[in-house]
Amino acid sequence: MGGVLIDYNPEKTLYSLFDKETADIALREIFRNNLWAEKDRGTVTPADIMRIAGPEIPAHAYDKVKDMAYNLYPYMPPFEKMYDLILALREKGYGIFLLSNASVDFYENKVNIPALSLFDGYLISADYLLLKPEKEIYEKLFVKFGLKREECVFIDDVQANADAAEKCGMKAIRHDGNIDTLKLRLGELGVNI
Repeated sequence: MGGVLIDYNPEKTLYSLFDKETADIALREIFRNNLWAEKDRGTVTPADIMRIAGPEIPAHAYDKVKDMAYNLYPYMPPFEKMYDLILALREKGYGIFLLSNASVDFYENKVNIPALSLFDGYLISADYLLLKPEKEIYEKLFVKFGLKREECVFIDDVQANADAAEKCGMKAIRHDGNIDTLKLRLGELGVNI
């Protein structure tokens, strides 16, 4: 989802809100910390993150960083061109599923990501206490939606996640943000757009 459907870029957001030193601290302590990944796994809450890492955040930035730790979605706008691509795929009859490293706050925020209304189903990491690129989360995807792995094309902005999908039998594309390149790659894999 992040980097494909929405602009997950805490660096850009923090550097636009704070001086470099403050932004660097917030990135290191909150958003690029293993605690954040564990939030997506479903084993850590935003309250845990702020209790553990919050004391490192400068006082002038604490409230804003806390708000972001509890809900980063308002800072992650959707990619409009991706909506158009998903709509075109949907109109061609392709099934569209989400496999995302995301915490349970996904459910209350998904309404703000228009492309998600076009999806046939979601598998959110926090619901299974798993994370991409762990093999088990891909296996859950196949089982949950009755998918044939050899018929799936997995798109992710992280190479390790795409590599893991391929190891599980899917075709995979690492999306670099260029929608035209993504369309070309989909075509090369036999996806008719």
